Amino acid sequence: MSFDAETKKELHKLFEKYLPLTLKQCAKFFKHVVPQVQISMVECICKLLENIMNNNTIKSIEYVFVFACVWGIGGGFTMKDGKDFKKEFSNWWKDQFNKTMKIFPSKGTVFDYYYDFDNNKLEDWNKMQTSDIESTIDTSKSIANYTIPTVDTISAQYLMR
Repeated sequence: MSFDAETKKELHKLFEKYLPLTLKQCAKFFKHVVPQVQISMVECICKLLENIMNNNTIKSIEYVFVFACVWGIGGGFTMKDGKDFKKEFSNWWKDQFNKTMKIFPSKGTVFDYYYDFDNNKLEDWNKMQTSDIESTIDTSKSIANYTIPTVDTISAQYLMR
């Protein structure tokens, strides 16, 4: 991955803006399903950024960075010990960062949105859901051969590409 000096400078600012406070908060208050070390979360962010920025035309690096941070750090949170850490992380992120740059809508969690490259904004995962699913299902095959498009399956497939 090779970026020009301006892009590197912008990425450095974004890492400084979002990472220290977020990693500190996560270490104190949130639990992953599988324990994570901070460097693995940062590496995940970098891999997501690399994949997205090398394969798409980016209009706003900050939107892409925030998307990568949310999923790279918070994607491994779930319900644990009676607490919904994913929802708590989402609430914390919105409270902390939506003040300065209103990226996420108030509805839903930060995990309910993806970065729409064409419109340069975050969109609900449901917009990726095809309404014509019935025409693609071959009823002679077992249901196990299909992945039903839900917000969770759409986001998981998107992140694994």
